[in-house]
Amino acid sequence: MNCKKFLIIAFLLMPFSAFAKPISYVGGTMVMQENDETGSTLQLDYTVTPKYAVGLYAKQDRGGKDFFTVGPQFNYLVKRWNLEHGQGNIFSMTGGGTSRYNGKENPSAWTSILADYESRRVLYSYEIRAMHVNTVENSLWQRARVGFAPYLANYEDLNTWFMLQVDYHPKKNNSTVVTPLMRFFYKTNLIEVGVSNRRTAMFNWILQF
Repeated sequence: MNCKKFLIIAFLLMPFSAFAKPISYVGGTMVMQENDETGSTLQLDYTVTPKYAVGLYAKQDRGGKDFFTVGPQFNYLVKRWNLEHGQGNIFSMTGGGTSRYNGKENPSAWTSILADYESRRVLYSYEIRAMHVNTVENSLWQRARVGFAPYLANYEDLNTWFMLQVDYHPKKNNSTVVTPLMRFFYKTNLIEVGVSNRRTAMFNWILQF
């Protein structure tokens, strides 16, 4: 693949790659808020280098033991493949802090691996996350996603994706949850909306600046 063709593909993938990933462009800040069956999450990440980002992670867990976790998180790009028609990535996210359960603070730590492949038409991703909260919870959570874009859009246009998300969290009351959803993003703003098979609404948003 010649240099010109590679640059064109990289530019077209840029708005897709910039979102829902723990590392963006150098000097960029990303705010991400998620609401789903497992609880509500807020993340604030700042990308230091093309491979490293630092941030703050906070989550109110629900659907099992209810506890609130907060602490710093370190994100790392393990591997990236720039392919002719798409891009593949492997990221790691690791953090530690404190979790409040039944009025008591408990030391906590978490780590996860996210692998994905995306083109302008399709997206596949898989994430596995381990969570340890002192004597409160030791869990292993998994999430898989597939998606496709019904039309090709440019950076200045509204981008639309249809997606299917499957979560497996054995520590929650509903351990397996399937959520059809739609993703919309325009420039640096993204929202995701869906309803799970448990009839629970999901709403996520991301802002990058």
